Amino acid sequence: MSKQKTLSYAEALQELEENVAKLQSPQCDIDQLCTLTARSIELLKMCKAKLVKVDDELVKLLDNIEQ
Repeated sequence: MSKQKTLSYAEALQELEENVAKLQSPQCDIDQLCTLTARSIELLKMCKAKLVKVDDELVKLLDNIEQ
Protein backbone atom coordinates (compact mmCIF):
# COMPACT_ATOMS: atom_id res chain seq x y z
CA MET A 1 0.00 0.00 0.00
CA SER A 2 1.59 3.29 -1.10
CA LYS A 3 1.37 6.35 1.08
CA GLN A 4 0.02 9.48 -0.61
CA LYS A 5 2.44 12.42 -0.66
CA THR A 6 1.57 15.18 1.79
CA LEU A 7 1.18 18.41 -0.09
CA SER A 8 2.56 21.70 1.12
CA TYR A 9 0.12 24.58 1.45
CA ALA A 10 1.49 26.12 -1.77
CA GLU A 11 1.11 22.84 -3.67
CA ALA A 12 -2.44 22.32 -2.41
CA LEU A 13 -3.38 25.88 -3.29
CA GLN A 14 -1.88 25.54 -6.78
CA GLU A 15 -3.80 22.31 -7.43
CA LEU A 16 -6.97 23.94 -6.13
CA GLU A 17 -6.50 26.91 -8.46
CA GLU A 18 -5.96 24.52 -11.39
CA ASN A 19 -9.15 22.62 -10.48
CA VAL A 20 -11.15 25.84 -10.29
CA ALA A 21 -9.87 26.87 -13.73
CA LYS A 22 -10.89 23.47 -15.13
CA LEU A 23 -14.33 23.72 -13.53
CA GLN A 24 -14.86 27.19 -14.95
CA SER A 25 -13.77 26.16 -18.43
CA PRO A 26 -16.52 25.64 -21.01
CA GLN A 27 -14.57 22.54 -22.12
CA CYS A 28 -14.87 20.91 -18.67
CA ASP A 29 -15.98 17.33 -19.12
CA ILE A 30 -19.23 16.64 -17.27
CA ASP A 31 -17.76 13.33 -16.10
CA GLN A 32 -15.02 15.22 -14.24
CA LEU A 33 -17.32 17.55 -12.30
CA CYS A 34 -17.80 15.29 -9.28
CA THR A 35 -14.18 14.19 -9.19
CA LEU A 36 -12.82 17.74 -9.47
CA THR A 37 -15.30 19.06 -6.93
CA ALA A 38 -14.52 16.30 -4.41
CA ARG A 39 -10.77 16.83 -4.80
CA SER A 40 -11.23 20.59 -4.46
CA ILE A 41 -13.10 20.09 -1.19
CA GLU A 42 -10.25 17.86 0.08
CA LEU A 43 -7.74 20.55 -0.86
CA LEU A 44 -9.80 23.27 0.83
CA LYS A 45 -9.94 21.23 4.04
CA MET A 46 -6.20 20.61 3.83
CA CYS A 47 -5.45 24.31 3.35
CA LYS A 48 -7.80 25.31 6.17
CA ALA A 49 -6.19 22.81 8.55
CA LYS A 50 -2.72 24.13 7.72
CA LEU A 51 -3.85 27.74 8.24
CA VAL A 52 -5.46 26.92 11.58
CA LYS A 53 -2.31 25.08 12.71
CA VAL A 54 -0.05 27.97 11.77
CA ASP A 55 -2.40 30.45 13.45
CA ASP A 56 -2.36 28.41 16.66
CA GLU A 57 1.43 28.22 16.59
CA LEU A 58 1.74 31.97 16.02
CA VAL A 59 -0.64 32.72 18.89
CA LYS A 60 1.50 30.54 21.20
CA LEU A 61 4.68 32.27 20.06
CA LEU A 62 3.18 35.71 20.56
CA ASP A 63 1.85 34.72 23.98
CA ASN A 64 5.43 33.89 24.99
CA ILE A 65 6.50 37.44 24.15
CA GLU A 66 3.89 38.92 26.48
CA GLN A 67 4.94 36.76 29.44
